[in-house]
Order: sequence, then C-alpha cells, then structure tokens
Amino acid sequence: MYIFLKFVSWKFQLFPRKWSLFFGRLLGLFFYYIIPLRKSVALKNISIAFPDQSKSENNQLVRDCYCHFGMILADFFRLPKVKRENDIAIVNIPAESIELFKQNQGGIILTGHLGNWEYIGPSLSLRGIKCAGVAQIQHNSTSDRFFNELRKTDLMKIIPVDAGSKVMIQSIRDGYYLGLISDQNAGRKGTNAQFFNSVVSVPKGAAAFHLKTNSPILLGFCILSPDFTYHLSFKELDVGGLPDSTSEAIVEINQRYSKLLEGEIRENPQQYFWFHRKWAKINYKGLPRF
Repeated sequence: MYIFLKFVSWKFQLFPRKWSLFFGRLLGLFFYYIIPLRKSVALKNISIAFPDQSKSENNQLVRDCYCHFGMILADFFRLPKVKRENDIAIVNIPAESIELFKQNQGGIILTGHLGNWEYIGPSLSLRGIKCAGVAQIQHNSTSDRFFNELRKTDLMKIIPVDAGSKVMIQSIRDGYYLGLISDQNAGRKGTNAQFFNSVVSVPKGAAAFHLKTNSPILLGFCILSPDFTYHLSFKELDVGGLPDSTSEAIVEINQRYSKLLEGEIRENPQQYFWFHRKWAKINYKGLPRF
C-alpha cells in the first residue's frame, strides 16, 4: 500500500495543479454516482442541519461535497511538491493571523473537518511556526506511515492520538501549536453541545489543555476559494467569563467552539465533511455502515 500511495502522489505532482483538481472533481463524481461511500449518512446529517431544504437541494449539496473532497484529496497528494517548492502562495494567511501566533510561545489550534484541514499545519510551518498535529492512527500501518510523511515538515510533527495528554501538553510547553480537529462524535468521553439545534458530543481535549496550560486557543479554517487558492485565517477563541468548575468550563468552551464552527459551515456547507455520524446513534438506525 505504501508504494502504491507514493506512486499516486508522484503522479499528482507531475501534472499542473489545475489538471489535478479537475481529476479530483471527476474522482468525486465517480464516488458519488458509482461508489457512494457514506452517502446516506451525509444526507441524513444534512437533513438534520438544514431541515427546510428540499430533497433535491440535499442531493446537490452532497454531490458538491464529493467534488470538493475529490479536489482536497488531489491537493493532499500534491503536498510533497508544495513543501519542496515552499509554495506558500497556494494558501493565503492574513498578516493579523500570523501575528496571533507570534504573540505566544505555543498554544492550541482548533479546527473541524471543513475546507482543507490537512494544509493548516504545513502552511504554518512553512512560515516558521512550530506545529504538532494530533492524528488518528490508520488501520493499515503502511498507509499510516505514508500519510504522516506527507504531513511532516521540519517544523511540523505528528503526534498519534493515543500518545497521551502528557505528550501533547509537553509539546505546547516546548513552543509548538497543538493541532486538534474536534468535531467527531466523542460519545461518553465528550461534553454535550448544541450544534445546528441538536445535541452533539464534543471532545474535551482542546478545552482541557487550555485550562491546564493557560495557552490560547486559536480557531482556524482553511477554506477553498473560488480561484482555487485557500484562505486560512485564525481568531482567538473567547475564553473569558468561564465557570470556576473545570468540568463546567470545558462544557462552555466546547459550546462556544461549536457555535463558531456551525457559523463557518453555514457559509461553506459544501466544504464540510458530512460523512461522520455526528449526532446520536438513533439518527442513523437502519442506514448502511458504509
């Protein structure tokens, strides 16, 4: 698998980016019509988030979503070329966002599965900002190795999700910005929050690390623009006026994050990864697993 993925990545790097993105869109359409992985889950999620939309509108949104992530996959495979050529022009980051990182030595980057989250860490590291991305471990060890190699740069390291909180906290204290994607269903391990007027379970990690280290939480999203460049901007999550209780403070931080994430999704719904079982299990009863 490792050799195959390296070959695919090499192929995507050979062609101009416009061609790769075009092929990515075609790949998305292929999956939408021929191998509709998790299409039923995506439609269910969209019906929860946008109850007033028609069935045809929901289907169009899912189709656009497949196309978007086909392009994101193409860009992901092209990451080695972006890093090799130090191509920072593909991702536009406002000066005020860079200044936020320079104000502190280490902190927390909080985002969701929106836009192209894989480009956040590498794009910041190419601008001299130390990042440590927390990543899920792939079932296939060779593909896990490949994906982590793509993500890494001299200033970007990968921390396995099972490494433990001590390792992650130490990274923050060592001056890294710890990258967390906190929008998957955390089940009993998370805290409840309102998301599109329905309750979801949000991971505690970002809030807990903030309370333990007093480090800022910088909320950012890497959005694909109409001209096919990315716009990546950050703002510091408001953590003022939190409850004295640690558990209640975590709940409040997660709610504030969920509200801001929802706002970003409403602006770019076709760029959100609707394929996770985000809400309670009962919503997906009877749907195929894949």
